[in-house]
Amino acid sequence: MDTEEYCPICKTDKYLSPDMKFLINPECYHKICESCVDRFYSLGPSKCMYPNCNKILRRNKFKTQVFDDLSIEKECDVRSRVMKVFNKNEEDFTDLQEYNQYLEEIEDIVNNLVNNVDTEETEKKLKDYELLNQKEILENNTKQVEKDQIQADLTKLETQLKQEKRRHEKQAAEEDKLLKKANEAALIDQMQNDSTQQPQAVRMHNTNVLRKSSARKKHIKELEEQINMRRRALGAGGHGVESSAPPQTPFTPFNGDKDRTKYYQLQDNYYDPIFNDMVSKDPTFTASGYDIKKYFERSLAEAFTGLNIFVSEEVS
Repeated sequence: MDTEEYCPICKTDKYLSPDMKFLINPECYHKICESCVDRFYSLGPSKCMYPNCNKILRRNKFKTQVFDDLSIEKECDVRSRVMKVFNKNEEDFTDLQEYNQYLEEIEDIVNNLVNNVDTEETEKKLKDYELLNQKEILENNTKQVEKDQIQADLTKLETQLKQEKRRHEKQAAEEDKLLKKANEAALIDQMQNDSTQQPQAVRMHNTNVLRKSSARKKHIKELEEQINMRRRALGAGGHGVESSAPPQTPFTPFNGDKDRTKYYQLQDNYYDPIFNDMVSKDPTFTASGYDIKKYFERSLAEAFTGLNIFVSEEVS
């Protein structure tokens, strides 16, 4: 029977007990049913019930498995634990290279703990860092909580702004219909009474529509200002990475694709005994907007691509 379907401790079958729930402990990630966990670990810490596993497990550490693959489950748990200690952000560094080294250090620790490489040394390194930087870790946690709250408020305001805009558009459409009907009624009344002045009721209606529209626009503008303030607050968490080094450009092989020098001059007309005649006689070529000049331009670009680029010199 597949171990996914029954508890290896009590041998309870999930087929016969469909409500059976499996739990895992981050110490060893062995799956045990909830009944066995309550029975063996309610009174205090105890060894894992799996053979040849000497890990000491505690009841409050058991949790429901999220991922089918336990290796992914373990990596997520390890990464979460490490990131609670190494919780600096990019704005906490003044040099990009320093920040990248910090990220590499995090990945090395995660890799060692996930793959059981130098586990004791890595755990000691993690604990030593936590002890030395305890105050800074708490400050970073506080800043992150504030950022999360600002982000939640920003998301709420953006949702409210979208709703207000939709309501504004709906009300504006309804008022346009009412205004159109009022103007039509005023026109009919003008034609019947031969009056050169618009009825007072229509003028009052127009004024009321403009007043409501202005109030809605003002309310939307206030919401947009609040959103901009929240965005500025999110961006004011630190000074960010400021490097005295020149800005880095995207990697380009042999620097060839950044050479903008043109070694030819495009002419207005070129003679091609086959292609010119074919395009001029067959309208299907130009029906979709095809231009024969693009053909000549591409041919010249391909002919001169790579000119004055010497790979051997670039490699050396």
